Amino acid sequence: MKLPSGLEPSQRRVDPFTWYETMRSTEPVRYDEERERWDVFRYDDVRRVLSDYETFSSAGLSDFDSFDVLGTVLVDENPPEHDRLRGVVDEFFQPGNLESLRSSVRSIVDEQLDRTLEDGPAIDAIGQLTAPVTVLTISRLLGIPREDWDTVKQWSDVMGGGGASESEDWKDAQRTFKEIREYIGTLLEERRGEDRDDVISAITSTEASENALSKEEQISFCIFLFLAGHSTTTHAAGSVLWTLAEENQYENLRDGKLDRELTFEESLRYRGPVQSLSGRHTTEEVELSGVTIPAGEQVTSWIGSANRDPEVFDDPEQFQPDRRANRHIAFGFGPHVCLGAPLARLEGDTILDAVTDRIQDIELAEESFDPEPMSWPLTYGLDSLPMRFYGM
Repeated sequence: MKLPSGLEPSQRRVDPFTWYETMRSTEPVRYDEERERWDVFRYDDVRRVLSDYETFSSAGLSDFDSFDVLGTVLVDENPPEHDRLRGVVDEFFQPGNLESLRSSVRSIVDEQLDRTLEDGPAIDAIGQLTAPVTVLTISRLLGIPREDWDTVKQWSDVMGGGGASESEDWKDAQRTFKEIREYIGTLLEERRGEDRDDVISAITSTEASENALSKEEQISFCIFLFLAGHSTTTHAAGSVLWTLAEENQYENLRDGKLDRELTFEESLRYRGPVQSLSGRHTTEEVELSGVTIPAGEQVTSWIGSANRDPEVFDDPEQFQPDRRANRHIAFGFGPHVCLGAPLARLEGDTILDAVTDRIQDIELAEESFDPEPMSWPLTYGLDSLPMRFYGM
């Protein structure tokens, strides 16, 4: 996925926000000839693109399937097909139903902290905490057997490598994608006809219903839920720890002077895990911010820019963990709003709860902290986050 020239070199991708500010004020809707697509930067325009699926269709374009092997994916479909797919598992991702996972997630967080901090305070907050927590949580929700969790986590690590097309990392990821596909296909066959309370079983149980998914759709859906269910949350949770340390706000959170929920929501606005979505094309000529976009054009919505639009947020460049009425769109907007948003919020809250229960102070490991963005351009975050966690 090619990035605009304004976001290179890679360091600019860690901090693209000055570029967003320039674009909002000078070219809020612009055509990029090199990438052959339109960019949209202001909050109201981005929200329009994300919500008006009749004018800005997602059919036939994919932000998610970089390897072009998944086929039908939830985020790449418009209603009513989108609603058919989402309806199969929507119940599992409702906040009330997910609450039953909280104690399990807390146990996973505690286990990771116990294991990691045995040798001292140094920790990679992503590689040793948020990534394994989110991978193991989505594995449990899907119904992947416990004995396979370590293998699944290894696959996840490879898939996060990204890299340029035809690079070794890219080839490794392609091979891993095929292994995951074979594994999920076998697991679906084993679950067919079984009555279990997990997502994979729910997907197989649709075969006799009006929302029936083909076997290929079932495999693609499970892979999508696994990958989407942990990657963005890994970096959302990592970014809130990064920002709390950077802004010297951890003590206030630990002592209850800040609300965990508000803090996490502000982190999502400030450093959301998805900065842009490109999987939309215009079905007719449309005007945004006084600029006419012809029919049949691809449009990129810069969510990270929208979440710092001063027309919507007071002092948007400031991290304000007590910000209320936070109208961020970090999880999208409209019918395609992220299915896993409630799960991400549960995991983020549980990680913050466990850390503030057990850790007196956190800090960035400054002598080794040189933030580099993920090589995978879809997700915003860091490949690693060296920190120190000091116990109570």
